Amino acid sequence: MLMAQDPRHAISRAEFFLDKARSCSADARAEFEAFLEASIVFARGAEHRFNSEYEKHRGWKAVWDSWATEPAVEFFRKERDWILKEAPPRIGQKLFAASASPSMAADFYYYDDPGTPATATVERHLARLLGLLTTAERTFQTRGKGGRTSACTQRRLVRT
Repeated sequence: MLMAQDPRHAISRAEFFLDKARSCSADARAEFEAFLEASIVFARGAEHRFNSEYEKHRGWKAVWDSWATEPAVEFFRKERDWILKEAPPRIGQKLFAASASPSMAADFYYYDDPGTPATATVERHLARLLGLLTTAERTFQTRGKGGRTSACTQRRLVRT
């Protein structure tokens, strides 16, 4: 089954919750935040699942350690740790006059700068993380159980 069709894969769930966040109207900002948090938690979970799967492979530690300098990995690590251990996400919120208020919740939130919605930042980091995971999977195991191409590799092939 393609990862895109597998709602149980951590990356698929991260994308699912990001899509849910994008669809929230302006009056559903609490739901927006919850969906954004879930996307971040599942993205970080994907990293940990890969580490568990490949940590015994020769050369994996060097790959895992090299990811520490990757902005996407750092983003998901810091944000997930903050969400689970400290408080709600550290995202900026824009204020609007009532007459000019956006219709979508995503338009109120940002990470990098007010001109870039928080959903765009998470989406950018998810895409980079998917690339890292796909490369790692191809390096350490291009075939899954039963001789099938693994889900992450299938997902990457579908996207390209």
